[in-house]
Amino acid sequence: MKLFVPYRRAALLVPSGPAHDPDQKHIFILLNDPAQVLAYEDKHSLLVGVTTIHADIPHDSACELHPGDHPFIRHRSCIFYAQARIEISQKLIDGVKRGIFMPQGMLAEDIFARVCHGLTISRSTTPKVLAFYEAVARAA
Repeated sequence: MKLFVPYRRAALLVPSGPAHDPDQKHIFILLNDPAQVLAYEDKHSLLVGVTTIHADIPHDSACELHPGDHPFIRHRSCIFYAQARIEISQKLIDGVKRGIFMPQGMLAEDIFARVCHGLTISRSTTPKVLAFYEAVARAA
């Protein structure tokens, strides 16, 4: 059984592939320690996904990542803020225990700061996600 604590800076591989490849996994970064804020009854975590940048596809430039920013990142990538998720923290713990999610270490503080800053400036961040992030920051 794997031990996983869903703290800020943690990286997880999460099934998030397209319909033709549903087992494909992408790396997600947790932006907060488990928090009970706003109208959320349980403790929740905010996750943002990383996607590869392709020259012929527009991307969100609020936060770009490069090989070496994290061991899993092997291509020029960006954070996909439009698909940020607010998940029950216990769901993440249970997903790791069941082998659905795979822990991938922690992001360095400087890279993590860029990811968080990008959330606040991206035009793709939804108001709900931004409100959650700001409420967590106020509660800290």
